[in-house]
Amino acid sequence: MAGMFAGCGGADVAKESVPASTVSASAKAETSESTASDAQKGAPMETLQTTTYEVNGVKFKMILVEGGTFRMGSDDRNVEFSESPAHNVTLTKDYLIGETEVTQALWNAVMGKGTSKSTLPQTSVTWEDAHAFVDRLNEIAHAQGIIAASQSFCLPTEAQWEYAAKGGKRSKGYRYSGSNDINEVAVTRENSGSDHPSNVKTKQPNELGLYDMSGNAYEWVDDYAGNYSAEDQVDPQNTTPSGRYVKRGGSNYHRFSDESYLFTTTGRYFYGSTDWTIGFRLALVNK
Repeated sequence: MAGMFAGCGGADVAKESVPASTVSASAKAETSESTASDAQKGAPMETLQTTTYEVNGVKFKMILVEGGTFRMGSDDRNVEFSESPAHNVTLTKDYLIGETEVTQALWNAVMGKGTSKSTLPQTSVTWEDAHAFVDRLNEIAHAQGIIAASQSFCLPTEAQWEYAAKGGKRSKGYRYSGSNDINEVAVTRENSGSDHPSNVKTKQPNELGLYDMSGNAYEWVDDYAGNYSAEDQVDPQNTTPSGRYVKRGGSNYHRFSDESYLFTTTGRYFYGSTDWTIGFRLALVNK
């Protein structure tokens, strides 16, 4: 370990050095057909828009989330980890967020672990592991020019994650990410018959086109565990170390019939290590 890594939201974690062989990996970007001209494709874009990136032959799509104001959390007290008080949050900047959780294929491509085509979410990663992955990906992306120098991949903050899970400006107010019917949008122990994550994109996406933000694998966000404030917040992030971090979205480790609140767009879980049900999703921001 050497130095510190400053996350996109401001949290600092230990930084691993990146081998030159990783930095020189093949990488490219292709902006959305609906929003970019042919002349723009393959060049880093200062203006964020839905984009498909490629690293070592593995493609991953990042979807635009326009900033806005929303109601974060809930006043439900019948939960294990506090979601209250519900409060207003304004996200002042647009950002991109992964269409899916980081897959095993993408993890291997970035971390130099060999070739994989697996679309299972990469799990059994700690919060620090997720930051090390982001650090390496940024080295590759900046060295190869697939993102602008002013941009960085990161873990989404808890507020960014929840806003995206709710559907951003396209939100229809669903309880789960994309539906009020858990079986339409989430892999659970009951509907999968397993307590292990399934391949990504087996259920319907939410309003923004994001998959598996309810169920399948838990997702680390870039916040330490802590309680909410009732005050209105602007671009919030909890950077006060607490020994535990926030994971979101629920997983099929839990029985939906027993702990349905964990699968909601507001459900939270505080954890300090990892297990086979914990992965993460990327964000990309302008610094």
